[in-house]
Amino acid sequence: MALNNYEEDPFDQESFQQDLEPEPEKKPGNRTFLTVLIVLGLVFLVGLLGLLLLAPKFIANQRASQMEQAALINAANTATAMAGFAQESLLQTQAAQTSIALTPTAAPTNTPVVVVATHTPVVASTELSAEELATVSALKTQMAGQGTAVATPTELPDAGFADEFGLPLMGGLAIVLIVVIIFSRKLRLSSR
Repeated sequence: MALNNYEEDPFDQESFQQDLEPEPEKKPGNRTFLTVLIVLGLVFLVGLLGLLLLAPKFIANQRASQMEQAALINAANTATAMAGFAQESLLQTQAAQTSIALTPTAAPTNTPVVVVATHTPVVASTELSAEELATVSALKTQMAGQGTAVATPTELPDAGFADEFGLPLMGGLAIVLIVVIIFSRKLRLSSR
């Protein structure tokens, strides 16, 4: 058996030679990204420090303002309630006097004189004197003894993630995450 078109070298060396591309030059790391990341990190830290320094003062001033406003509102409400009570008392007194005057009498006899106390209505103002504040305090104490006590919260509840761990830990976690981002970026660029 004869083989046609048989060559001495069945594997042509030219067909297996591949034009290998030269290795590309390594590009330097992305310096713009690192610069922007560092600038943003610094801005975040400066903002965080500013918040830690200024927030307690701001919160204290805000609480004092709210307490003062609440005291004025309570004083005005008390004065309004007292004026309403005085007006109601005056109306009841006038109604009693009218009913007494309209009642027919049998004969003029020696009847005792009825003395009825009248109240002068109190006009609400924004400023209360020390005597008025003492009166308001006494009325509040009296009213508290008569009614059922209702619990009112004086501060926010302790619930949630930030209440348990606090702001310093949150800042630390933010820094750790930034370090992880930088490390993963460098690792990714070095594997190319």
